[in-house]
Amino acid sequence: MTRRTRLGTVVRDGRTPAVLLAALALLHPWMEATMARHMGLQLPLLFVLGWWAARCAGPRLVRALAAWNAHGANGLFAALCITSLWMLPAALDHAVLHAGMALAKVISMVLAGLLAGLSWPAASQVLRAFFVLNGFWMMLAAGLLYQEAPQQLCSVYLSDQQGAAGRALVAWATVGLVAWMAQLAWYLQAQAARENADASAVLRRPIEPARHGP
Repeated sequence: MTRRTRLGTVVRDGRTPAVLLAALALLHPWMEATMARHMGLQLPLLFVLGWWAARCAGPRLVRALAAWNAHGANGLFAALCITSLWMLPAALDHAVLHAGMALAKVISMVLAGLLAGLSWPAASQVLRAFFVLNGFWMMLAAGLLYQEAPQQLCSVYLSDQQGAAGRALVAWATVGLVAWMAQLAWYLQAQAARENADASAVLRRPIEPARHGP
């Protein structure tokens, strides 16, 4: 119990994402040395840190965004647009060549994860399905394009690195879809269990005798 409590404290400690972000900054040259690590490792880790920060955020931040982010729609849409931008070859080139764009990449990807993490609990299953299917389908298509493109798409990375980056995107899309489908199956199973429990409670309820007039 103590070990689990400590783990939960670490997960919800707001300082932990900041420390990991600083560690990623130290690994910045290594992360961007190859296209596969840049697109398949650094960008997803930045998104995950943003999602983690959303888990650590208090209810005050959720309430502050409530008017703008009704049902989580705007936050999920913004996260989808940001992540789609950084799948473009030109965006990767600018992030490597210009320090300002590199900073914008880090801030925007962490923001995308933060918005997605704050919006996910408020979104319905239908809204989640819309953004998950569109986002991972786009990632899958981009990964296949990187693998099949005959020409060099990024000016800072050689064409032989595109295949590895494409395979990383396909792997992330596959893992993400499988994880979401597992979460959806668990939700449907839990909902069916609740409905069965409610129905059983109604059946077990004693039937009161009918009251007749005096």
